Amino acid sequence: MRWLFLAGFSLFLTACGLTQKQFDLPEKVDFQGKSYVKVTDNRIDEMRQLLYLPSDGKQDPEHWNTGILFFLDQNSQGNTLQQRVELRQAAFAQQNNTQSKIRIENQELRSEVIYPPTERFNDVLLEVSRGRNLQCGYGQIQYSDKRSVLTKKERNSTAYQASLLQLAQQLAAMPWLVTCK
Repeated sequence: MRWLFLAGFSLFLTACGLTQKQFDLPEKVDFQGKSYVKVTDNRIDEMRQLLYLPSDGKQDPEHWNTGILFFLDQNSQGNTLQQRVELRQAAFAQQNNTQSKIRIENQELRSEVIYPPTERFNDVLLEVSRGRNLQCGYGQIQYSDKRSVLTKKERNSTAYQASLLQLAQQLAAMPWLVTCK
């Protein structure tokens, strides 16, 4: 009887040790004086992507101009922030006319990206992000802002550098919203 109790207790302790922490995210995000609400939550294997759109607008995941995205990765491969920087730098090097700045700052992976207009989309996309390795994996908060190009001068993506820097500073000042439970 004592053996059965010890076996059961050992199994219980093993199960408790194997319980993996899960990501915990807010239902709404406040940024730049707007509230953003969760519109999509997509999972592929151990990765998850959530899109939050302004609560005061049309919440269509196919057609939006500003949004906050959360990228979550259980990080079973144990990628470091430096490895993630190198992967992103390699990916952006393959993209024509995309301007990117990727670095590790204050133990966060931070990126600032300007995507130029394409034949399909006549928008400039400004993207700023912060990412951290957590107990439950890698979490990233990203703000994306699509800007319509109205003049030939605006097609030059360097015209958006000041806006991108301001967005990056605002995102860096925002409280960290990804936790583990």
